[in-house]
Amino acid sequence: MMHLFATLSLVLAFSTTHTFSRGGENYFYGNPLVLNGKPLDYQTFWKGSKGLLALVKGNPNSADSPRVPFKIYLKHEGQVVNKGLSSDTRELYEVEVAHILALARFGDQLIIEPARESDAKAKRVINLAKIDLMYMILGPLLAKQKGGDGC
Repeated sequence: MMHLFATLSLVLAFSTTHTFSRGGENYFYGNPLVLNGKPLDYQTFWKGSKGLLALVKGNPNSADSPRVPFKIYLKHEGQVVNKGLSSDTRELYEVEVAHILALARFGDQLIIEPARESDAKAKRVINLAKIDLMYMILGPLLAKQKGGDGC
């Protein structure tokens, strides 16, 4: 009985932490977006966020996860914003998200859409809601400082 329980636990753990491909259909982790090489933290992502954003297939914590081409654009009051890097036709493998968010207004939607239809499950829509004023003021002060000479 103990062996059965251990085996089932291992199978469940493996199935919830790995990406599988069945019959050509792609499976992505629950959070396929990475910001500066780390899984995107939706709790701290806002209109003032900066860094290289990418869409990956597989474990977002792994540097070996392949990047997936995607389109990234804003929607303001239901209308696509095609300006600068915000485009529903341009395909990218990574983008400095600050360039897109510079065009955003609170209440807009940031759409990250895989370029290939086979990867459609990885599409993400992020609502850029109004945030707490204290976070806007204290956020930069509380951010971790980079080590080194600042270059």
